[in-house]
Amino acid sequence: MFKWIKVVTITLSLLFLSAGTLSAQGESGADCLIIPPSARASGMGLSFSALSDDATAIWWNPGGLAFVNLAMDLMHSQLVPDLASDVFYEYLGGAYRLEGIGTLGFALVYLTYGEWVVTGEDSPEPIGTAQSWEVAPTISGAIKIMESIGVGMNLKFIYVSLAPEWATRDRLPGKGHSVAVDLGVLWKIRKFKLFGIHEEQLNLGLSITNLGPSVVFIDENQAAPLPRNLRLGVAYTLVFKDFGRLTLVTDFNRPLVEFDRSNTYHMGGEFVYIDLIAVRGGYMHDHDGNIMDPTYGLGFIFNNRYRIDWASVPQSRELGRVHRWSVGITF
Repeated sequence: MFKWIKVVTITLSLLFLSAGTLSAQGESGADCLIIPPSARASGMGLSFSALSDDATAIWWNPGGLAFVNLAMDLMHSQLVPDLASDVFYEYLGGAYRLEGIGTLGFALVYLTYGEWVVTGEDSPEPIGTAQSWEVAPTISGAIKIMESIGVGMNLKFIYVSLAPEWATRDRLPGKGHSVAVDLGVLWKIRKFKLFGIHEEQLNLGLSITNLGPSVVFIDENQAAPLPRNLRLGVAYTLVFKDFGRLTLVTDFNRPLVEFDRSNTYHMGGEFVYIDLIAVRGGYMHDHDGNIMDPTYGLGFIFNNRYRIDWASVPQSRELGRVHRWSVGITF
C-alpha cells in the first residue's frame, strides 16, 4: 500500500502503543480510541470507570454522565517526547444536564503521528512530506433509571488518515473510517457502610466500548478491528468532615479484540484536602505491555469547581515516563 514510509508509520505506531496501557490492544485499529483522557485518572493508576464524575466519563464510562450537571475537560499529552515532539494526543469533552431529560455530552479526540518523509518506490530520495492522524468525534447521552443507577451510551465516528493518495503505490488514499457505540452503567451505593464512618460511598462501574465494524483501508484485506474493550471498576470513598476525603479505585480491563492478550489491572487512590489540593498515586499491571509500575500526580482545585491536574505515567521499560496535563470545570 505505502512506499518506504510504511516502515516509519508502523514504527511510530509501535512506539505509540508502548506508551501507557495500550499494548494490550495493540493489534486493533484507531489507536486514538485507546488513550485514556484525564491527568486526574492517570495519577490514580488509570482507574476511573467507577468514578466518572466529570466530562471524561464519556470515555471511561458514559453511565457516569447521568450524575453530571455541567462539566468540561481538556487534556494534552505528548506520547513519545523522547523520540518525537510532534506525536501528541488531544481530548476535549463537555456535558450538560437537561432537567427531566438526562445528560448530553460531546467529546473530540485527536491523535497525530506527526510529519514524515515520503520516498520514491525505487529510490530513497525524498519526494515530499505528509502527516498521519486520527480523529473521533463522539456524542453521548445518559439517564438515571433509578436515583442511584445511571446508564449511558456513546455514538462515535472514527476517521483515520495514514497517507494521502500521492504517497501510496496504487495512488489510492490510505484512509479509513468507521462508527462505534459505547455502553456504560454506574451504580452509586449511597448508604454503604464498611467502617461505620458517617459518610461512605461505594460505586460500581461497567462499560463496553468501541463496538463497531473494522476500519477498512483500500479494501477488506486491509481492515483493522476497533479496540473493543470490557472495563469493570470499583470506587470507595470516605469523607472526613472539615478535613477532606479519600477515594480508592480499581479497574479491570479485558480486551475484546485479541483474546490471547492478557488482562490489565489498575488501582489507585486520591486524597483531597479541604477541596484545595489533591494527592494521587496508583499502580498499573500490563504484562504484555511490560508495564508494572506506579503512577502519581497532583491536582489543584479552585472554588470547588475548577481543576488543574498533572500526572506522571510509566511506559514500557524501554521508554521513559510521560507527563500529562489536564484542566477541568465541574458544576
